[in-house]
Amino acid sequence: MDKYKTISAFNKWLSPINLEKLSIFSKKSISAFDAYRKKLDFKALLSLLLYGVNEERESLRDLSTSLTLSPLQKEIGLESISYSQISRSLNHLDSCILEEIFQQLLVSVQEKTRPNKRNSLYLIDSSTFSLSKKRHPWAAFRKTKSGVKLHLKLCFMNDETLYPTDFTLTNAKEHDVNQLELLVDQAEATYVFDRGYLDFDRMDQLHHEGYFFVTRIKKNTKYHVFEDFETPSETVPQIISDQHVALGSKTTLTSRFRLVTIEDEKGKQLQFITNRFDLSASEVSQAYKGRWQIELFFKHIKQHMTIKNFFSQSESGVHNQLILSMTAALLTFLIKVKTKTVKSIFQIKRLFRYAIFHPFEELFCLLVPS
Repeated sequence: MDKYKTISAFNKWLSPINLEKLSIFSKKSISAFDAYRKKLDFKALLSLLLYGVNEERESLRDLSTSLTLSPLQKEIGLESISYSQISRSLNHLDSCILEEIFQQLLVSVQEKTRPNKRNSLYLIDSSTFSLSKKRHPWAAFRKTKSGVKLHLKLCFMNDETLYPTDFTLTNAKEHDVNQLELLVDQAEATYVFDRGYLDFDRMDQLHHEGYFFVTRIKKNTKYHVFEDFETPSETVPQIISDQHVALGSKTTLTSRFRLVTIEDEKGKQLQFITNRFDLSASEVSQAYKGRWQIELFFKHIKQHMTIKNFFSQSESGVHNQLILSMTAALLTFLIKVKTKTVKSIFQIKRLFRYAIFHPFEELFCLLVPS
């Protein structure tokens, strides 16, 4: 670990970002951005904003004050900057560059985890981020409320291997199902989503185009049973039935799918619809249970990545901060993958905060005790 003695944990965290390997378009945009800014160039701004998002800084004033820390000054290469300058720079950042950086990190993550049909699921869901209507009138969706919605896809391999792979940002009034086809883009992959995305025509389309899915049906969903499959007598949760069905009324039926009905630990019956016939009924149930992980991810970014307080009032600034949050999540996950630590992402984040300006070797020893 000698090579890490002079590399700070913060520097190591940022190291997977390689601006030199971005597209020609992005590099030209960065050069144009830097041409008008003497102190706060793109690299310094990116490092400072990622620091602010990950360290839960409450505002740009707070982030500006953080530069009184000499270690941060050394890492950023900047002794001071006003919050108004940070604000202007954040609003003028090209989101296309930030999205390309996210994709660059995603490629690195996928090379190290190698997700495939058999070892991973893709969880899809959305979450609304409330905004002040007075400060964010462009995001109004009700008479008294403003907000944006993050539509997210996570790769879920197990409870410890979970990371964002794609996302879209819309006004909070946008219906979830309208974003489904943008997030479902890998044939033979299995997508898990909740009842908010239930659409018979779209499920038929997914099935015929070679996509697999697991979701729940609503209580009033009509279906026609063609066959009852044999179910195991003793399972946890209890399998009530496993059936070959088509959804809809008798005159407008969907393709033939599989309907698994279980009784959970609280005695509540749940019904899952899927076009995966190679899984056991218990595995179908477990696949949907994994969807809870995306709820925990939303909770994490809202509570621990500054999304409860947006830095900017502008639409571009809010969108850029959400992209930065997804980027910070990938950077932290890469630390987990590279160190092969058994600690959770939350534990890594807490230890990283403690050792952020210390040599990376110290963080490594905390993550992987000898």
